[in-house]
Amino acid sequence: MTALAHSLINDADPSAPLLILGPSLGTHGSQWAGVAYRLADDFRVITLDLPGHGASARMPGVTIDDLADEVVAIADAHGAETFFFAGVSISGAIALTLALRAPQRLRGVAALCTGAYFGGPDRWNERIGAVREPGGLRALVPDTADRWFAAGFLDEDIAAGPIVLEQMAQTDPEGYIDCCGALAAYDIRDRIATIDVPLLLLAGAQDPGNTPDSMRELHEQIEGSSFAVIPDAAHLPMVEHPELVADRLEAFLTQQLS
Repeated sequence: MTALAHSLINDADPSAPLLILGPSLGTHGSQWAGVAYRLADDFRVITLDLPGHGASARMPGVTIDDLADEVVAIADAHGAETFFFAGVSISGAIALTLALRAPQRLRGVAALCTGAYFGGPDRWNERIGAVREPGGLRALVPDTADRWFAAGFLDEDIAAGPIVLEQMAQTDPEGYIDCCGALAAYDIRDRIATIDVPLLLLAGAQDPGNTPDSMRELHEQIEGSSFAVIPDAAHLPMVEHPELVADRLEAFLTQQLS
């Protein structure tokens, strides 16, 4: 039994390649819906919820290594000896960690808007303090919206953005804090160059945190990796432009299957 709640989008063909999708901090796996349904004809697609998020129970003391192991457990539960994984932000960290911990299980990984290090304990202790202030996570939504979405996106008549922000506002604060602790302890900068599985790195053109330049630097450290920038997107390109992310992922995944 796996610790992380997850949803199987398409199981019509149990022999189809398995693709597991991981969300960003404070959101649910459903943020991948626009991408998942575009790929579900050719892949068994699973979206997962982080600990203490959505339908997943908390995992106090959880690490990124633990989360990578949980992804492997999900693949095991669905009978997949090998699988693909794509993740954004914290789940991008899971993607890179999977590439280090379980390369023999992976057909390929995609890491979106992420890095080998997320600033260390000081940064995340500050975030944890903010979550514990009056107003909690809901009070952080306005600043988060500016980081997550490109200018003008939330002014469009698209429900996906407000839904994702409401997910954050309603996330269990302690579950969110658990995952902040995982990011505080995460640092694979000294191992990133040893990744030796097919890897796609995707950046959002307007991402203020994991900038295109920082993602390109990551790409340059990992021999054989691929890199692309999603235009008119910030930290959550799969929400803003699911069609562009799906196209990039499909081309990458198909290449690994050929």
